[in-house]
This record gives sequence, structure tokens and C-alpha cells, in this order.
Amino acid sequence: MVIGIIASLALLTLIAYRGFSVILFAPLCALVAVLTTDQYLIPNYTEVFMSAAGKYVKDFFPVFLLGAVFGNVMEASGMSRSIAEFITNALG
Repeated sequence: MVIGIIASLALLTLIAYRGFSVILFAPLCALVAVLTTDQYLIPNYTEVFMSAAGKYVKDFFPVFLLGAVFGNVMEASGMSRSIAEFITNALG
């Protein structure tokens, strides 16, 4: 049981390290973790993983939305370029 959890976590880490989307591969890694246990597949997958994923999106959606809006405002105003040029000139 613990080996499956560690294997799925290692797989997810490898996928993230290779630059693939964690959002797309997290359900597959959760599926690997569930398949290595003696629990039932569908109840664990739908009630445990999907409810936790939904709660995460609900809790952090405002943070992601405001971060995206802030990034667009910084880019549109040219402030990000001036900050980057300042840091480049200061550090060399």
C-alpha cells in the first residue's frame, strides 16, 4: 500500500520535472495509488480524490484568478519589463 503511494508520488514528480501538466496527470497518478491497494477503485477515486480536488479548486480559485489578472496588468502596463531591466542592471 505504501509502496503504491510512493510510486505514484515519484511518477507525478517525474512528470512535473519533465514539464508536463500536473493537473492532467494527477488523476492518473491517483489511479495508480488506488490500484495498488486492496480498496475498491471507484468509491476511492470518486469520493476521496475528486472531492479533494474539487475542494482545492474551490478554495484557491480566487488566488489563481487574481494572480492571472495581476500578471496581465503588469504585462500590459510595461511594469514587468521595467522591473526585469532594473534587476538585470543591478545584478549585471
